[in-house]
Amino acid sequence: MQLSAMSSDKQVIRFIMLVVFSLLSAVFTPTASAIEVFPRAVLVESKTLDNTEYRLVLSSLQHRKAVTSGEVERLISADVKRTFWQLSSNHDVPQIMSHYLNQWDGEVLYQCDGLDCGSSNFWANKIFNNAKLYGRDTNQAYAVVTDSQHEDKVYVLYAIQRSKQTIYFNIDEIDSSDAIENEDVARQSIKTSIAKGAGWLPGFHTIDGRIDEKASAVLIETLKGLDSGIKRRLYLVVHCYEANNMADNFSCSTRLSQQLRAAIYDNFEIPVFGHGALTLPPADDLKPQLRFMLWPKR
Repeated sequence: MQLSAMSSDKQVIRFIMLVVFSLLSAVFTPTASAIEVFPRAVLVESKTLDNTEYRLVLSSLQHRKAVTSGEVERLISADVKRTFWQLSSNHDVPQIMSHYLNQWDGEVLYQCDGLDCGSSNFWANKIFNNAKLYGRDTNQAYAVVTDSQHEDKVYVLYAIQRSKQTIYFNIDEIDSSDAIENEDVARQSIKTSIAKGAGWLPGFHTIDGRIDEKASAVLIETLKGLDSGIKRRLYLVVHCYEANNMADNFSCSTRLSQQLRAAIYDNFEIPVFGHGALTLPPADDLKPQLRFMLWPKR
């Protein structure tokens, strides 16, 4: 009986130790990084820039009086975590961009690739201050994406194939309380979205079952100002999700589509349809949303 009691006590002690060990492990085990690193990418350099002046480019480049700059830029005060990576040429730049953009589910404020990004020398030396990011303009890509969970956070990704053997890419995680978006930025974001060919358009706002034309002014004016060649290929679809039945959602989306069609008319009528809740919303928010499709060029 004594041996049995001692054995029982040992089991209790062992159980308590296992529980304590598990709790300590949960407390002291570091959490995984919010960003999943591209497979087999090698970290070349990592640094933190506190309260630095950051030049955030949010558009295509322009060249005036021998000076290259973005047509839309924001100069902000920010804390920046910068990581610089190297990768073998078994992969390519589009794979890197897809890997990270699929993780960052926020709004894409600007995105470009290849020659549309302009001079690689500008990005390497003027923006990221890293000569290793200089390469052929045809083999580069750049993106600026907001963090859907933290309104003060933005991700900036630049990647380039430096040679047949090496790809480099730079990630800036930016924390800033400065207002990043203004009308120019919002307008560029809408144009960037349309250039993708299909998806959801930012800037669509409603109030009391009608379009809030004041809050949606940038979207409306941007759509009105599109090139006629784009207007001929553009189709807009309004979706409503707030009602508990499909009939009411269809009624809502039809009403909003008619209002939007009238609001964006400028000697050319862009087709706008109402499709209720027949497509899943882009996020958990069930407010009315605007989807688009840009018909391919013939």
